[in-house]
Amino acid sequence: MTVLTDTERKGLEKSVLDAHRKAEAGAVNALNYLGVEADKKPFHLSDAEAELRRRLRSEMRRLGSYDVLISSVAYEQWHRMLFARFLLENDLLIHPKFKVPVSFSDITEIADEKGSEAWEVAAEFASHMLPGIFRQDDPFLMVKFSPEDRISLQGVLDGISSESFMAEDALGWTYQFWQSEKKKEVNDSERKIEGYDICAVTQLFTEPYMVKFLLENTLGAWWLSLHPDSGLKSEWEFYRSEVEHDFSGWPSDIDELKVLDPCCGSGHFLVRAFHMLLSMRREKGEEDEAAISAIISKNLHGLELDPRCIQIATFALALEAWKEGFSPTDSYLPVPNLACTGIPIKAEKEDWLKLAGGDGMLESALENYYELFKNADSLGSLIQLDTSQNNKSGKTGKSGKHNISDKSGKKFSSGTDNSFTQSLIDQDTLMEKLEQALKKETAAGDPVAETFGETANAIMKAAHLLNSRYDYVVTNVPYLARGKQSEIIRNFCDLNYPLSKIDISTVFLERCLSLVKKRGRVSIVLPQNWLFLTRYRKFRENLLKNEICEMIGKLGSGAFETISGEIVKAILINLIHISPPKDQILFGFDVSNKICASDKAASLISENIMHIEQAKQLENPDSRIVLCEKSTTGKLLSEYAESYSGLFNGDSPHFLKFFWEIYQLNELWCFQQTTVNKNVTFGGLNLIIYFNFAEGHLREEAWIRREKLHDSDKRGNKVWGKIGITISQMNKLPISLYIGTTFDSNSAVICPFNQDLVLPIWTYCQTEDYYNEVRKIDQALKVTNQTLAKVPFDLEYWQKVAAEKYPDGLPEPYSDDPTQWLFHGHPKPSESPLHVAVARLLGYRWPAETDTEMELSSEARDWIKESEKLLSFADDDGIVCIPSVRGEGRMDERVREVLKAAFGSEWSARHEEKMLADLGYVKKDGSLKGDLEKFLRDEFFKSHCKLFHNRPFIWHIWDGEKDGFSVLVNYHKLDRRNLERLIYSYLGPWISQQEREKADNKAGAEKRLVAAKELKRRLELILEGEAPYDIYVRWKPLHEQAVGWEPDINDGVRLNIRPFVEAEVLRSKITAIKWGKDRGKDAVPNCSGTVERHNDLHFTLEEKRKARKEAE
Repeated sequence: MTVLTDTERKGLEKSVLDAHRKAEAGAVNALNYLGVEADKKPFHLSDAEAELRRRLRSEMRRLGSYDVLISSVAYEQWHRMLFARFLLENDLLIHPKFKVPVSFSDITEIADEKGSEAWEVAAEFASHMLPGIFRQDDPFLMVKFSPEDRISLQGVLDGISSESFMAEDALGWTYQFWQSEKKKEVNDSERKIEGYDICAVTQLFTEPYMVKFLLENTLGAWWLSLHPDSGLKSEWEFYRSEVEHDFSGWPSDIDELKVLDPCCGSGHFLVRAFHMLLSMRREKGEEDEAAISAIISKNLHGLELDPRCIQIATFALALEAWKEGFSPTDSYLPVPNLACTGIPIKAEKEDWLKLAGGDGMLESALENYYELFKNADSLGSLIQLDTSQNNKSGKTGKSGKHNISDKSGKKFSSGTDNSFTQSLIDQDTLMEKLEQALKKETAAGDPVAETFGETANAIMKAAHLLNSRYDYVVTNVPYLARGKQSEIIRNFCDLNYPLSKIDISTVFLERCLSLVKKRGRVSIVLPQNWLFLTRYRKFRENLLKNEICEMIGKLGSGAFETISGEIVKAILINLIHISPPKDQILFGFDVSNKICASDKAASLISENIMHIEQAKQLENPDSRIVLCEKSTTGKLLSEYAESYSGLFNGDSPHFLKFFWEIYQLNELWCFQQTTVNKNVTFGGLNLIIYFNFAEGHLREEAWIRREKLHDSDKRGNKVWGKIGITISQMNKLPISLYIGTTFDSNSAVICPFNQDLVLPIWTYCQTEDYYNEVRKIDQALKVTNQTLAKVPFDLEYWQKVAAEKYPDGLPEPYSDDPTQWLFHGHPKPSESPLHVAVARLLGYRWPAETDTEMELSSEARDWIKESEKLLSFADDDGIVCIPSVRGEGRMDERVREVLKAAFGSEWSARHEEKMLADLGYVKKDGSLKGDLEKFLRDEFFKSHCKLFHNRPFIWHIWDGEKDGFSVLVNYHKLDRRNLERLIYSYLGPWISQQEREKADNKAGAEKRLVAAKELKRRLELILEGEAPYDIYVRWKPLHEQAVGWEPDINDGVRLNIRPFVEAEVLRSKITAIKWGKDRGKDAVPNCSGTVERHNDLHFTLEEKRKARKEAE
């Protein structure tokens, strides 16, 4: 199996993305020339062009929009050329007249004779070879690109290496790359996923090792069960002979074997299965062409939502067939049993039924199909024609084709509340009448028949395959969580798949089981979360009780080469569609500890297999499927404590702030505990939330809290005011002590029923043992809160350990970290003494200093008393210039005085040097870059932003000159009056000083004067507040927006600092602050006129004043 190298894959990706852009540009130009979007036909069109325009407009109506038409034309034009190159590189491009392979030089010569382009001729030859994929009368392919657009596109094709076209997986990658920009666009839009958006969002190319592992341990195992001495065993590197199989439900004749991939994508599973089946048939002694013909016509079947994927899968099978010896010149390859299940009926029902030509029986059948497939582009292979599932034996009608009739007269499932009885018309008759009707209507030039004729045929073919039953179903299912699904999909899953509806992947698992015969097998690649998440409990129980879980391989993160990080953690699973015996063994593989895909693949070959009793899984907490041979006994932590999830606010930029953004918290805000990065006694104490703690809800409209948040802003309220353990739900599950505040949805709180047990539980949760036990039953990126308490807990043992480790009992609240609200405010024991000293000089005090009711340790209270001795150093207006201005001392001298008072007799110059070094103010050789004054001037603001999470409360304003005007201001005191004071009482005297120095011809004075005057001009623009130097707060109506510099401290640093960033007067750029669109949508339209959460908007002063006047 030849696959693309990393270099080849990256090169192919770059080329396909370039081709996509150029093909769409060419399509736009060509369609504009034809006037397809225009209401009237352009005068310059020939009769043939006018007819093409009419057909394209018909296609546009079928597709639903002009944009989709552009995409369709671009796709067809590029892929015809691409497929031709695949054939050419494999010596399979056949001259349509002489029936011989042609080379590129042949193509070039023919093109010169015809006066056309080489790739245009190659594409034309490919169309003759693949009429079922590229119909000669396809209007998309009849569109002519301009010479410039055609040459541009051909240049991209020429740039792809020849080696790329020889790889078995290249076709699949080309389509994933083609879809990548669409995938990003859909994800960024945050809209619910439906229709063909599903194809872009859920497509994930299956790694070759996954395909081989599943197929070799099913198809391969079946063949070896029939032919134990087969020489093919040595070719199947992933085959594990230790796994015991039962193929009593499978046929013994390979001709009777039916394999289906219901989400076949670009045909990766089908192509590999093709090669395996061909090897088996060759081993039987069959001739190549007969074997290939039988495989394609009898063995392999595929369904796919995306019609383009079906094209690629069809071509992939044809290409492999020709490469393996099926003559492309002497024989016709059978049409593969592939169908698109995603072609919806876009016409009005009345127009669709006209296809029946007045035949009542045919009209009834077509009406049924209309109801069934009108949402096909969202539902695809999930559509069930026989919800009674009586046809599990896979019996066929008299013609050998599957009847779509439900003989029991039961209802069909259409994914809506509409139900109807299927017609009893014979399938062959229905097909015959439908074809007659289509032929008749097409001859009459009826636009309805022309547009929907192909759709009807595709629906009929899909119906045949959907209603069949198979021996083996294998696929990589789409992944789409319920929260991202459209209403169509959610309603359909509610009705048809209530147990598995949480994610489309598990819905497909259940659907696949309904597509196999009794004792048939299902092999799937899907996410692992359903194995352990509590919300899947009923689904797991049903599966464990009613299906044989033959084999599960846990791959973990990094299983896909093109996906980094922890996002997708996949498993490989084999199921047998029959109730399990009591002693059924589940064979388990766990390679999740391997980092990359290649290591995981190697480990699947060599990893020891776990033998796990399937029935025992029902005894696990929530019936979780745990791949562990040793079972754990004893009491669970949940018998002593409960784990609670934190509140969800729905709009963090609005409701959440860091506590230092609001000076001396008012009644509108309360503390909120959050996650930590490592185990720490007291941590995650840096947030505040816009919250009514007395009433227990966000400060938001009641209807919004109820209808949009579903009261999730009240989560965790049962433990508010109590003590417990806060656990960050991701990564290594770091913990801190919970101190009774609200807490967010990224953390969970374990609160014991008896508060005296906090200490032993706290002691246990800090250990690696606790982490391992949690991860044993939950490997999700984010562990659910319920899981955290469903682990073994030996109370007596951990009480002894806790008594030894904490002889004085549970630690009392204390922190030396200035980013925690428990911080006492004194520089001496602080983790960042220099930053604390500067903040104190500017007049800032920490919440613990002023909140007499905050629960703190006696040590913290002692330091708070010491901090009071430093209050006299605080500047009265929170404006401190780095150079001496107005007779005030230089800033470095004033900071040094604060530090001397804080450290007392212990203070020395070495302390100052160490503080600067600890802040990273050093050269490569370890020496300091400069003194304290230079640090304050050049790097303090950058360091302050980093420490305080890019929400600085001390702003460094300067004129851009290193020896110019430079000042630190306390943001909390920078109201309009103080900004005026800064401009006229501090900057003004500095300007006067520079004017005097200029008159005295002092060096650099003129440059400083120019810079200072420019700074003054910019600050006055902020003071005035005309766009773009205005404040915009998206959750406020226009009449409440600030007019001029009128900052509302409750809006936070992010929004209020924007004018200063726009004016470029801050010492360092704050690149981490963005004013783009926030996630989510508002409940009601905002100032943008939409519900989108845009922040980078500007309104003029006139607009704001007008709005204020109208609101009076």
